[in-house]
This record gives sequence, structure tokens and C-alpha cells, in this order.
Amino acid sequence: MTNRREFLQTTAATITGSLILPTTLFAPPSPNFHFLHADSCKDWPVPNPVSWSLQNAHQPILARAADGLGKLTPDEADRIIRLVLRRCSLNPLEIQGNRIHVQFWGTNGQADLKPFFKTHGLARPEIEVVLRDRKKEVTNKKFGDSFLYGVPIASDFPLELFQEKWTRRFENEPDDRQAAPQTASGFAWEGVEDGLIPWAALKSAWRRGASGVCENCSGETLLVNFGLRQVGMFNRSPNIIHVCETCRRYYRDESVEDVGDWIVRNLDVEVRPDAEMMCGKRLKLEAIS
Repeated sequence: MTNRREFLQTTAATITGSLILPTTLFAPPSPNFHFLHADSCKDWPVPNPVSWSLQNAHQPILARAADGLGKLTPDEADRIIRLVLRRCSLNPLEIQGNRIHVQFWGTNGQADLKPFFKTHGLARPEIEVVLRDRKKEVTNKKFGDSFLYGVPIASDFPLELFQEKWTRRFENEPDDRQAAPQTASGFAWEGVEDGLIPWAALKSAWRRGASGVCENCSGETLLVNFGLRQVGMFNRSPNIIHVCETCRRYYRDESVEDVGDWIVRNLDVEVRPDAEMMCGKRLKLEAIS
């Protein structure tokens, strides 16, 4: 029969044992390694960059470093990494929790991280990215959302207003002939402030399906500007701007070469511009057709 003293000793031992947790429970997650090719932006996982480089020295991707790798051993890890960076334009990435360490050789040897970050869901503000240029031994720190596509929209851009007008694109409203704020077209409409786009013109383009696809979210973007922008002293180039409401980034549609053709395809005749802005003055346009 168990007495009171034995019972208490057994209970204390059980409780104490239950409070001893394995140290691995609190250990940081094991790192994941990838190689990213700067020229092709192709990436692949590796168990360890050093051992993988030695074991795959015969592969075409490591051809320029093959002779040097054949003379090195696993104990010379840093020399192996520097050789692969310098000769093969490879970027080893170490991912551990919310921290990513990227190594590269000079500015020309740094891969575009945006495709990789998009594929692996890493373009987030809580991700800490350490960029290490091994040529100059310079380290720079950024965050994951630095590697989103597009440009952040200004904090005062009235995106919600544009979205509200888009939902009413099939409606005629009293303010349709008024200018949409923060637009800059390089064209002009009668009765509208120089260079600004009337809501009626934007609604026409929206009805005709003038939109794009967000390179970050893969969702549909909203057209917020079209026209020409000044490039240098005398030249102008197409300026078709779309915004993603999810990641709040804007994109310039580089596929448009002829704004006049774009206007014909996307604007009803009655809402096409009647002038263009040159040196701050309106120059009458012939009918765009």
C-alpha cells in the first residue's frame, strides 16, 4: 500500500518530468537553401550549397568553376561559395523562418529576386532580407515587400473614389464631365482642366474592358490614367497606368506603342480628347478615328 510520502514523491516526479520539454521544440527552424541563377532567374532547392557545388561540379551550370571546385574540399566552404558566385552568376539563398540571406558577386551578379519571392510567397513586410555583396563585402538589409512588382501608390491617391466610380461605370452621373483627381494625360477636353481626364472618358475605357493583371496578386487591375508623359525636353511616351487594389501598386503598360490607337480602341467617340498639351498650351486635335 502506498503511503502519503511515497504518493507525494511520485506525483512530484511526474509533474517535474512533464515540464521538461525537448530542446528541439524551441530551436529555430532548419534553414532551406536554394540556388538562383542571375541570368535566367531559374531557381532550385539544394540540401547545402557547398556540398551540392562539389557534387555537381560536372554540371553545365558550374562549368566555369569546375576546375577550381576540383581542387577544393568541404572544409573550404567560403572559398567554394565565392568561386561559384564569381564564375557562375549563382546566388545562394538561405531561408530560415522570416529571415533570408542572399549572397551575390557585384551588382551585375545579383539576380532579380521578384520572381522567386512571388513564387514562394515571400514578398511580405515581415520578411527580413539580408543582401550580401561578396565582391565588396557589403551587406544591405531590406524587407520582403521591397521585392513586389510595380510602384507603391501615393498615400493620398484616392483609390477608393476610383473604385466607387468604376462600380457605376454603366451609369450617367452629373459629375461625369468633371476631372478625375491626380490624372495626367497630356491631352485636354473642353470644359475640363488642362491635362486631367474626365470621369466620362475613364468610364468609357472601363466599360470596354481596359484593364490589366497584377504581377503580384494575379488579379485584375484598375485603369487610373492614360495619355502621354514627358520624356526629356521634347519627347513623350505612352503613359497607361493601372493600379491593383490588393497590393496597392501601380503599373505602366509598356505594351502600348501608339496612344492614338489605344484611344480609338478604348474610348467612345464623344469622350475622346479634343486637344493635346504642348508647352502648357492646348493644341487642337484633328478628330481621332
